[in-house]
Formats: sequence, structure tokens, C-alpha cells
Amino acid sequence: MIFFRKAVMDDYDQVLMLKQQVHSLHVTACPEFYKDLDKAFSKEKFVEDLNNDRLDIYVLVKEDHGLLGYAYVNKIIISNHPVITNQKVFFIEDFCIDEKYRGKGFGKELFKRLEESARTEGFTSIELDVWDFNETAKNFYEKTGMECIRHRMRKTL
Repeated sequence: MIFFRKAVMDDYDQVLMLKQQVHSLHVTACPEFYKDLDKAFSKEKFVEDLNNDRLDIYVLVKEDHGLLGYAYVNKIIISNHPVITNQKVFFIEDFCIDEKYRGKGFGKELFKRLEESARTEGFTSIELDVWDFNETAKNFYEKTGMECIRHRMRKTL
């Protein structure tokens, strides 16, 4: 059986392991941007994130297998802005399925559950950033119905 829930402190070690997978990918592709670290984030940072009212950490757990994946979601509420319409944005800061479970539908399941949560909570959109090098992630997100709405450009000096 698969469970979708908000993360708790006991999830730290498994979330850290998955964050290491994502971080290693980013270090390899963008060493000028990401530090090569033994630990992608601290237990203190995890506690801080768990207690952040605007951030939710969701996990997908398979009974007897542990954590399959996670998503960090920043809840952005824009209201009464002088030039931007009122919006509630469910912004996925970080999304990962354990590499040994990829390609088995768990990413699709996690995304579906996130979308259900966003709808239930009255959000107007789901957004995220994806690195240009990460074709696998871009293809996955496009299959979920997401579309590119902007490009971020950089020139290294």
C-alpha cells in the first residue's frame, strides 16, 4: 500500500538520502553552481523547514519499503499586488523519487497527489523550476501537463 502524507521528523534520514541523489546530479551537471558536499542539508534545516508555515514537505511512502519520494512545496500567495493578478501558487521547490524506484509510476503518483492537495487547498496553479540539462525531469513534467512559461538566462563572467 502507498501512503501520501506530510513529512515528520522521523523522515529526516530517508529525505536526506534522496536529497543526496538530487544534489549529486546537480553537482555533476553544474559544478560551478553547486558545492560537492557529503550532506545536502542538516537536521536543523529539516526541522526549520518542517516548522515553516509557507513550506510543506510531502512524502510518498510504500508500506515495508520506506520513503519512495518527496516534494518540497512553497505556498506563494499573491494578493493586492499593483501589477500581478491575485494568485495562489503551489510552487514545487524540490521533487525526487528514489532512483531505484524511477520509471515505475511513483513520480506520476506523487505529482497526482500534489495536484489533488493543491486543488483542495484552492491554489490557482502549480509551478516549479527545472534545470535545462535535466531532460528526464523536463519530459516527466511535460507528461504531467506542465508547460514552460519562462526561461531563465545566465551569462558566466
